[in-house]
Amino acid sequence: MTALIIIALQYIVSAKAGLINYVDGQANVQLHQQIDVGMPIETGPRGHAEVLLNPGSFLRIGEQSRVVLDSVDLSNISVRVLEGAAVIEVAEADKHTPIHVSTGNLRTVIVSPGLYRFSGDTAVVVDGKLHTADSSMTVKKGQQITAAGDSYVESRTELAFADDLDRWSALRTANVARANTLAYRSYSTGTAYSFGGYNPYFLTGSTWLYSPILSGFTFIPVHGYRSYYGFRFIPLSSFTRAPLKSGRTATTSQSCP
Repeated sequence: MTALIIIALQYIVSAKAGLINYVDGQANVQLHQQIDVGMPIETGPRGHAEVLLNPGSFLRIGEQSRVVLDSVDLSNISVRVLEGAAVIEVAEADKHTPIHVSTGNLRTVIVSPGLYRFSGDTAVVVDGKLHTADSSMTVKKGQQITAAGDSYVESRTELAFADDLDRWSALRTANVARANTLAYRSYSTGTAYSFGGYNPYFLTGSTWLYSPILSGFTFIPVHGYRSYYGFRFIPLSSFTRAPLKSGRTATTSQSCP
């Protein structure tokens, strides 16, 4: 039964965005819940939620916040921050399938790997690059942009956030990266754990991988990824090259169930 649940979850995250990967404290959602378009994700005091977008992109919602997904199509993900604050960490970005994010009266498009923070009418590029939705402005690392009527106000910003949301986001990245490393070690040694807990089916591209350590998903990038927070992720190529002690040979010819 557990294996069937894992396969079902793997299928969901490979098909669309919006799976709840972690909940901490008070929230109106549950672990492994698939969020429908237009359903508010709400957190209370000391509440947080982590939502999977496309592979390697995490939406992390802060305390007393409310966020809606306007589209869960992987080719057209759209996030709207209604109240409070949210962080989006993006490990890989495709210019053909950018992530659209609205906060207050500001409309933006994430076009580069990095770390982004949204609240009120403002977007902060902690790392990476985004555009305004009308493509009139590009905002780079260390800058923030605020909607002001029919125009924008751009300014420099401090990158060293030290509030609850930033600390929680860093902790989540650390845990997800640790699960990535444990998945590699377990898979490379051919232990039963790697095949009973971590889903052994890989895409030829970046993918989510179920982790029993997290009771959720870690991330396997095609190429190596180092988060803004300093944590590294072992790439898919290392998994497929790893000799299994059980004598089985890893391959990328299989696809995600």
